[in-house]
Amino acid sequence: MHEGAEIERPGDHERAPGRTCPGGCVARHGMPVGEEDWVHVGEPLTVAAGGVTAQLCLSVDPDSGEQDGPYVLIGTSEHTPAEAAELGRALMELAAASGDG
Repeated sequence: MHEGAEIERPGDHERAPGRTCPGGCVARHGMPVGEEDWVHVGEPLTVAAGGVTAQLCLSVDPDSGEQDGPYVLIGTSEHTPAEAAELGRALMELAAASGDG
């Protein structure tokens, strides 16, 4: 885990904003591969059969420090944290309504 770890790149001394990984980021950084190196992701959580996962994701521009996100990726769908929380509540209500829990 790279929690709080600095992202090493050539010329990093010129890029003060956005150099630190947010807590919980498990992405490997360090190779200057463009925008993909700006993306920070959390550990995947398997949420459905067939390998559907949920993952916290955000991107931070290394030059400006501007942040896009966070988002919760569920399978191939992108949700705000509030949308993901509402989905969780709805699933809990659905499960409770079944009378089997």
